[in-house]
Amino acid sequence: MARIRRGSTVREADLLSRAKALRSSVEPLLPRLTAECPTERFDRLRQELEEVRAAREDDKRLTRLSRWGDPLARAYAGLLKFALEPTAPAVVAFEIPGGEVSFAPLARTDREAEVAVQQSDDPGRLLLGYLTWGKRGFHFFATRKTLWCTGRSPTPPEEFLAERIAEQPYRLIENAAERRFDCPHLSSGEPRPYLEVGWVGADRRFRVCRRCAKEGRQLLSSLSEGALGPDPVAEFPVAASLNVRCSGGQACVHAVLPELPRPLRQSYERGRLSDAQLIDEYLLELRPRLERVSRPTFVAGGVCYGSDLSGFLQALDPTPAERAALETVLGGRPGLFEVDEPSASRALEKLWASHAEEIVSAIVHDPKEARRLVDQARGAPGRVAEILKRAQRQSETRELLGTLPQYASLAPEAAWADRIARVHRTGGDAAAERAVTESLPREGKTRGLAYGMLLAIGRTGPHAWQFSPTEKEFGQSLEPRARALLGSTPEGYHEALGALLTAAGVAGWGTLAAPNVPREG
Repeated sequence: MARIRRGSTVREADLLSRAKALRSSVEPLLPRLTAECPTERFDRLRQELEEVRAAREDDKRLTRLSRWGDPLARAYAGLLKFALEPTAPAVVAFEIPGGEVSFAPLARTDREAEVAVQQSDDPGRLLLGYLTWGKRGFHFFATRKTLWCTGRSPTPPEEFLAERIAEQPYRLIENAAERRFDCPHLSSGEPRPYLEVGWVGADRRFRVCRRCAKEGRQLLSSLSEGALGPDPVAEFPVAASLNVRCSGGQACVHAVLPELPRPLRQSYERGRLSDAQLIDEYLLELRPRLERVSRPTFVAGGVCYGSDLSGFLQALDPTPAERAALETVLGGRPGLFEVDEPSASRALEKLWASHAEEIVSAIVHDPKEARRLVDQARGAPGRVAEILKRAQRQSETRELLGTLPQYASLAPEAAWADRIARVHRTGGDAAAERAVTESLPREGKTRGLAYGMLLAIGRTGPHAWQFSPTEKEFGQSLEPRARALLGSTPEGYHEALGALLTAAGVAGWGTLAAPNVPREG
């Protein structure tokens, strides 16, 4: 709805200034014609405008001319008449695509013609005066400096094309061979959902993926701004694509997907949806169709592997633990499973809420331990990949230590040596060094055992100052047996531990636990 208000002295002075410029020439009211544009209709319009200009000092004649004839000529006559008897004018504002315009009602003509004449120094405003010409088959293009008419040809002037490309709200990369401009992700070949706006007259297409698409931005309006033709919808066709790279064959749900629904396209064309909103709405339209599929269908990062679980998992590059978990959960899973990036951790995070027990049980075979890890993870949530890594490490540690002898009783020195040997088996030299130094007693045979252990792993340097000459000498005599213990097989562990403790002078050092046969050390 138009809004009316009283004009200010600034507005009056502005109108007088524009009238003064148009008193000397009608050129600012006429478009620049390309070679393809017929001149007859513009010659007639020029003649009408010149007739108005000739009456610029005749108040009565200008009054008549402001009521009859071409709408632009009437608006021109009204402005020149106002210049003869200026008064503070009323100002009327109304909405147009992209904002609001205002004018002073000075003639019996349409409001677009009034705006075009009163703001003829702006090619975009002058374009409003030729709206009816566009409906009759003429094409107009308003650059920052010039209003062009190409007649029946939809091909824009190079000046207009260059401006529109330069003023896009996205960074676009030209693909000259395809006559297309793509956002960086699509240009590099990434299979991402995208919006495409064609420009038939320019023989160009413009594509923006969902990651680049912005709220509050419209590729269509930024391309078509300043363009006028008989059928804007046909001149700037809009499309959207899920853009999945499918290897699932003709039976795959991605092989044939519906185009952008007409209601969505129309909402976008009318400016009710942004680029990001249009893509999101299109994906929502597709979602029920994709989720109804019963055939196993795996998608990672825009690439569809159909029912090929092995190929899908290879693309995710999982660790052995992650692969075991994913195979367990996805092996018999029907329907679509999709992750936005080819990452095993992203797939596991998506599955975790519903399949935590299955995921952990695929790695930890002890049901009680698996349950404990799941509860622990839910109490202190973290990345699923880290949880699995921890679970695998704990499971491997338990399995490794489970191959070693279990003891019903051990002497203090024996218990200490056994603990260090088991730490070394699961954590290596660094873990063993840390365990030795953190549990080093102040006196006794264990100190000699400790020095022997440090010699066996080659870590005495930083700790030698903590040992007396006697302890070092004692430890040196134990080094070969300490090394033998640390490198022993599970079957030879008990014997190697006994040999070390016997050499250290520890009698009756321990007893094996059932179900092993009891044996005195």
